[in-house]
Amino acid sequence: MAFILIVGAVLLFPPTPGKAQGLKGITLPPYHWMQDYFFEWQLRHPSKDLFVTTLPLQFSQLQPLVTQKPTSPFERFLLTQFRTDLESFAPSRKESDPETILYFGTRLVERAGRMADEMRSRLAWRFFSGLSLSKHVEIHNVVNLDQNLKDDPEYLGKIWRGLTAINEQAYILFHFNTFSIKFGRDYIRWGRGIDATLTVSDASRPFDQLQFQLRTEKAQFTYFASKLNTVSLSPQWQEKLKSPWAERYMTGGRGELALFDHRLQLAATQMVVWGGRDPEWYFLNPFIFYYGELVNEPDSLRGNILGSVELLYYPVPGIEVYGTLMIDDIQVEKTGPGDLEPNEIAWMVGGRVADPLGTDGLSLGIEYTRVANRTYNTIPEAEKFVHRNKPVGHFLGNDFDRWLLHARKYLGRHMLLSLTVDLRRRGEGRVNQPFDQPWMNYTVEEGYSEPFPSGIVERSRMITFDWRWHPRAPFFASLTARWQKAKNYQNVEGKTLNRFEVFINLWWEAQWFFKI
Repeated sequence: MAFILIVGAVLLFPPTPGKAQGLKGITLPPYHWMQDYFFEWQLRHPSKDLFVTTLPLQFSQLQPLVTQKPTSPFERFLLTQFRTDLESFAPSRKESDPETILYFGTRLVERAGRMADEMRSRLAWRFFSGLSLSKHVEIHNVVNLDQNLKDDPEYLGKIWRGLTAINEQAYILFHFNTFSIKFGRDYIRWGRGIDATLTVSDASRPFDQLQFQLRTEKAQFTYFASKLNTVSLSPQWQEKLKSPWAERYMTGGRGELALFDHRLQLAATQMVVWGGRDPEWYFLNPFIFYYGELVNEPDSLRGNILGSVELLYYPVPGIEVYGTLMIDDIQVEKTGPGDLEPNEIAWMVGGRVADPLGTDGLSLGIEYTRVANRTYNTIPEAEKFVHRNKPVGHFLGNDFDRWLLHARKYLGRHMLLSLTVDLRRRGEGRVNQPFDQPWMNYTVEEGYSEPFPSGIVERSRMITFDWRWHPRAPFFASLTARWQKAKNYQNVEGKTLNRFEVFINLWWEAQWFFKI
């Protein structure tokens, strides 16, 4: 049925650029193909004015791509897609234009074929709308009817006849050259990574937030305060907090510095999650150090603090190196059993190279990620780094390491070929499970250590092949084949998995604009 809808839509409403009068403030969702293509261009032509590890970007920040000049067939392909999509959403608008623009659009993403050992068809159908009140003020709303969520055992929400619906984005944005203020629901993605980040990722649902950003040529500061989902408490925590549930909050601040024409970008981030009581004013302060405030408060007032430092470096155009070190908890002293707790840290390193040996349109990359057990986790149930059952950071949570090898080649005639090899070791630790403390049974003299990953380790490898035909910006089709093999699958001794999947992906979008 979904295939018929998409084909019919393409025939009845050809995906041509709309007649907008400026929608530059709306943000580029992380699932959109243009974000992936942007990083292909960024690898070859590092931007001299963008901080590219703090996402989502606004369409206005991508607008300079329209004027770039291609130097190869692959770059010509990328710029053609950029121009069509950017001119559709964000053409020029005069400062003096007083008219309000009402816009509507739709975006269909369909997957159909053999998935998870059975034939399936899964459709995500998004409807977006909004108002461009002026060049600097816009309202954006996206509703997603998504059949994929019903397959997720951790999904929180209503399932009606196999269909789920969420208000994915809903915000008002005030944006200017040096600062922006956003209020509402939108994605946050902080950090570099091919399909995941350690600090804040799009693995969880978009956040209800108040966010502001200050920008100069060489520095940027971003802050948000968000309300996470309410959680039911166990009897133990119900008694402590005098409530059967806990309201939860998360705030974060991120400072960035760019050197050498933005070829070197450094970032430092602090975040805190707390719950079970009214918001703490010092956690709402964008310019305060959370850890210092926490240690100066009584033990009854808690918060789970996480910090990270990041590096992104383009030594020459065509080579990218990046890394993140994230610290949840480290032990310095050894005065009692509590100090035997293993360090809860995570790190990621990676790199990419473009057009090696002059091969146009070829990108090669490698990435390694390691997240210690209990990272993102904590003793108070309301303070885990999760939102609606999903990790705020890496989608695999904690207690794992992973090698990711990836390659992409432009074949000409609007065709792309991608290959990904994903090698994982995953222990029994999970973010949502109770926080255990086995080290408390040992003395300082005895010491304590534990293997990594912990318990029964699942070892898996996944190879994914994807062929994409992208003739016009608003439409593409791809064929994906994936083979996955695992030992001790789902951390069960001796359980194996040997799975082959093959499915088709379709993407189509269109938008319409009206002056009011």
